[in-house]
Amino acid sequence: MFDKNANIEYQTAKQKFEIYYQTNLHPLLQEQEKIRRKYLTRFFLLFGLSLIFYPLLIVATIWIMAQFESADVGPVLLVSGLFVMLLYAPIHRYKKKVKNQIMPTFANFFGTFEYVFEQTIDSEILRQSKLFKDFTINQGDDYFCGIYDGVKITIAEEKLQKPQDMAIMNISYEHKKNVFCGVCILLEMNKNFRGQTIGLCDRGLFNMFCRPEGLQNVRLEDIRFEKIFEIYADNQIEARYLLTTAFMERLLKLQKLYEGKSIQFSFNNNKLLIAIATKQNMFETNSFFKSNLRKQNIDLAFEQFYTVCSIVRLLQLNIHTGM
Repeated sequence: MFDKNANIEYQTAKQKFEIYYQTNLHPLLQEQEKIRRKYLTRFFLLFGLSLIFYPLLIVATIWIMAQFESADVGPVLLVSGLFVMLLYAPIHRYKKKVKNQIMPTFANFFGTFEYVFEQTIDSEILRQSKLFKDFTINQGDDYFCGIYDGVKITIAEEKLQKPQDMAIMNISYEHKKNVFCGVCILLEMNKNFRGQTIGLCDRGLFNMFCRPEGLQNVRLEDIRFEKIFEIYADNQIEARYLLTTAFMERLLKLQKLYEGKSIQFSFNNNKLLIAIATKQNMFETNSFFKSNLRKQNIDLAFEQFYTVCSIVRLLQLNIHTGM
């Protein structure tokens, strides 16, 4: 999908990254491999104890409930939930510890970046993009914020949810409905746009129900992209200026790399927000159950990060264009 010059740039960057990996990342990963084995030992110890005590506690819970002639499944679910949390604890602690040490070094190959575990993009920015349905819960995982080529970039894994009350067998509980799950890329530019331009997934006849308020449909000359995106804007001239074929191709490259089901974007104020829906856990340079020295994860994370940075180069966001 990259042109010839872009491929040359990628290969050059990859060669530089190989040297950077051997000098900066590989020694850190070797240290973390020792820590991973300690946490893995704790996990299997807890797992073995759970195989013994979980059935006993479940039987005891059911027996106590029978004494009170209770049919409430709440206590059983509570016990089960506690054991799940107990088993997940060493995984979560290891993940947080390793990522806080590895990811800043990884990201700083590309520019000046900070990494924060489980941070999120401001919810109001996400709402103003008009890319998401109503949500009240915003959960994060990997969060990078920094400067690349003079442009401020935020890359964040986001899970947007909305609570719903549900009932099964006369038992009510709160269900969290996923509104969005994936990666959000926020680019803050040195200029404001005249209006707002949004690219949503083309849903055929259902597009009439998805039009953002106050925006008009924009028709593109490229039929191939018309089949993928439905474009809305309040400034038709600016929208056509922004949505070049090269920009669209780079977005599709992002979708492929991030294994996304859909990709959407919004130009608003001085920001470009790109949202890629995917269930894949992104930027996983480490693994809990496999060796840290497996390089496949690092290589994939490099390509994902590199493609985001190529969006900046493509749009030349650090240069005033007069728009």
